[in-house]
Amino acid sequence: MDVVERQARIEALAEDILTDKQLSIDYDRKRQENREALNKLRQQAKNVRPSRRLETTAINMGDFFLDVPVAKAQGMVEGAQKELESAIDDVRQRLKKKVELLARLEGDESKASIARSMNLKATN
Repeated sequence: MDVVERQARIEALAEDILTDKQLSIDYDRKRQENREALNKLRQQAKNVRPSRRLETTAINMGDFFLDVPVAKAQGMVEGAQKELESAIDDVRQRLKKKVELLARLEGDESKASIARSMNLKATN
């Protein structure tokens, strides 16, 4: 591989890393918003009188709002939260692999070994 191709590959990989980092930040911001929404829904569910179990709340679905029961809204947000957790984990795994590859392309084996050590997974 000549120098120009190698540098182009390094630059493209670095761009991918920056894009994934921003995606991770965006997902994390959305996850925090979902946490806040879940807390509000839980508070609202506690305040529902037993005689009005189907108390509704308005949720935003793109360009419009829907009135849905609080329990259903809570389930929808929890489902979205699980999807976000999975997406965040996927992005983080991709980032680790890309950082390791970038370090190897740059010829820095010490950074590559550090990146490899960051790929460890917890055993539960």
